[in-house]
Amino acid sequence: MLDKLEQKMTHFKELEQKISDPEVMKDMKKYRELTQEHAHMTELVEVYTSYKETLQQLEDAKALIQEESDPEMKEMAKEELKELEALEAEQQGRLKLLLVPRDPMDSKNIIMEIRAGTGGDESALFSADLFRMYSRYAEEHKWKIEIISASEIELGGFKEIVFSVSGNNVYEI
Repeated sequence: MLDKLEQKMTHFKELEQKISDPEVMKDMKKYRELTQEHAHMTELVEVYTSYKETLQQLEDAKALIQEESDPEMKEMAKEELKELEALEAEQQGRLKLLLVPRDPMDSKNIIMEIRAGTGGDESALFSADLFRMYSRYAEEHKWKIEIISASEIELGGFKEIVFSVSGNNVYEI
């Protein structure tokens, strides 16, 4: 896994060099593709950098436990070691998830349709609640919602509502 991460780090540095190349900036399509790939890899690079720091801190804590003669300092180092081991396991799990190849559909936008089922006005009110829930979720993720069509009832619900959601990684989530 570490070899693969080092390869990703090398690729990330190459991307940074390509993005800063004036020749690449002339081709906007290529530039956009490179910046999107760079943005996607940024989280992986940050987690991996933090993971390497955690590994170094683990080594230091183990060395301190071996070398230290003061029992109080040894105890503090053992506590720190436990915390660092937990952090390492968490970071390792995140790295494994980040190494999974992306689905090409993840960056696509979506069109969503909510229809009231049988149940009359109550189901139409539930449809409105469902739309508000999706709207708030989209707001949290800084996505844009655009209503394409809506068929409302007098009480404020929807018989049917069709809307698009656009933004970063809408389809992924």
